[in-house]
Amino acid sequence: MRGERGSALLVTLGALALVGALAASALVLVAGPSSRAAAALAQAEAMRAAEGAAHRLIAAASSEALRGAAPLDGTVISTDFLGAQIDFAAQDAGGLIDLNAAPEPALARLLAATGASEAEAEEIAALWIAARAEAGPRGGWEEAEAALEALPESLRAAARPALAHATVRNGRPGVDPWAATAPALAAAGALDLGEAQDFVARRALEGRRAAPPEPRAPGAWLASEARSARLTVRAEGARGGRAEITVELRLSTSPLAPVAILSWR
Repeated sequence: MRGERGSALLVTLGALALVGALAASALVLVAGPSSRAAAALAQAEAMRAAEGAAHRLIAAASSEALRGAAPLDGTVISTDFLGAQIDFAAQDAGGLIDLNAAPEPALARLLAATGASEAEAEEIAALWIAARAEAGPRGGWEEAEAALEALPESLRAAARPALAHATVRNGRPGVDPWAATAPALAAAGALDLGEAQDFVARRALEGRRAAPPEPRAPGAWLASEARSARLTVRAEGARGGRAEITVELRLSTSPLAPVAILSWR
C-alpha cells in the first residue's frame, strides 16, 4: 500500500511540474508579443518626435534671421518636443574634414584623433587617397559613409568614428576654426587633440574673442560660407524609446529655395 501511495505521489508531483512548465511557457508566449509591441510603440513615438523636431528645425533654417542666430559649430541644444527629450546640433560642413579634398596626412590625423591606431590610420588614409586617384578629378564620394566601401572589412570599424567629423561637402582641404569640431581642427591644423579641445571649449565660452591656435599645417584655416550643414536630432521618449535622424542640408540666400535636403538618414 505504501509503495502504491509513493508511486501516486511521484505521478502527482510530475503532473504538477508539467502543468507549471506549460503555464510558464504560456506566460512567455503571451508576454513576448506584448513586450515587443510596447517596445515598438516606444520606438515609434521617439521616431515621431525626432522627425517632427527635424522638420521644425529645417523650417527655421529657411529664415535668414533664425539661421544666423543658430550655432553651426556642432553645439548640442536640448529641449522638449511632443513629450520627448530632444538633443539637436547643426554642424557647418566647413568645420569638417572633406574626404574628397583633404590631404593624406590630414586624413590620417583625423583617424588617429578618433581612435584608430597609428598603423590603421596610415593604411586607411592611403586607401582613401588611392580610391580618390582612381575616381579621377570629377569622381569622389557623394556621401561620407561611402568611403567605408573603399576599405576592407577589417578596417571599417576603425574608420567609422572619423565620419562624424568628416564630410564630402566642404570642398576644400582646410576647415573653419570657428565651426570645426575638435578632431577636425586637430586633423587640419596638425594640432594635438587636447589643444584643439581646449580651443573648442574656449570658443563656446568666449565666442570670437577666443583666438584660434596657430596651425602647423599650411592652408589649414579657411573661412566657411556656411552653405552646407549637417543636422543631427536625437530623441528619447517618455516610454524609453530612442531615435536618431541625420539630415544633410544645402543652405542658400535664395528666397525661392533657402534650404534643400541633400540626404535624410
